[in-house]
Amino acid sequence: MIASGLLLVLWAISMPPSEAVGALTAVDDRGVRLRLTTPPRRIVSLSPSLTETLFAIGAGSRIVGVTTYCDYPPAARKIAKIGDYNTSVEKVVALRPDLIVAGAKANRLAIQALGRVHDIDKALFAVEPENLTELYDAIHRLGAITGCVEGSRRTVAHMKRVVRSAGRLRKSSSPRPRVVFVLQRDPIWVAGSGTFVDDMIRAAGGVNLGRSAGKGYVPLSLERLIALNPEVILSTHSTTRDLKRRSGWSRLSAIRNGRVYKLGFEAVRPAPRLADAVASIAKLLHTR
Repeated sequence: MIASGLLLVLWAISMPPSEAVGALTAVDDRGVRLRLTTPPRRIVSLSPSLTETLFAIGAGSRIVGVTTYCDYPPAARKIAKIGDYNTSVEKVVALRPDLIVAGAKANRLAIQALGRVHDIDKALFAVEPENLTELYDAIHRLGAITGCVEGSRRTVAHMKRVVRSAGRLRKSSSPRPRVVFVLQRDPIWVAGSGTFVDDMIRAAGGVNLGRSAGKGYVPLSLERLIALNPEVILSTHSTTRDLKRRSGWSRLSAIRNGRVYKLGFEAVRPAPRLADAVASIAKLLHTR
């Protein structure tokens, strides 16, 4: 399904630089209404997920600055770097951006620092989606403020088609597999309710046992994990062999049956490829 995401990006790259002329406006997740008199020509992205999204909707050719973690699509790696998790305000200002897109929470320190720079603060647009529905909305708003409205519509429509198709892999008569998404092994942290991962597991036809641990990304004791006894363990870093060697883990059904699946980082990056990750999870859950 990653090929699906690549095709989406290739389609977007072939689009005109901007579909709009004249003023653009949108409200970000801080509640700030940004108004641009013309479509932005020099965009700086402070987040890998936002860089990926900008390319998907057709604004990739106008990005002039990204972080060192912006690695998708491959073209993003060739763009000037403005820092990693720590944003260099000086490098951002030197690029003369007319739009800066950021994570409202993840980039809050950078937003505060940039907000103190005259005129730059007027170019900030921050989003922080926490589930698939909010991601779809954020993509539409990014389309509005970049002049890529049609590109954002097509991106969201494509994502929804992929997610719907993934949901059909589970036969209606089949039980939903019990799943835990492990973010960290020592101590154990899992994806709880109100997260992208929770949305993705449910969309893929599974039951997220991490919901019982609370909202967000939360700690879980090994004793509690053994009591939950997931049939499937998902992770971005662990395999069955990794976990089988850890004390107590071999008691889990997922370990005994070899149903620990390592996913790519697109599975936890709030960007268009999340739809492909849902499809991958659905295949892992329902086709063996």
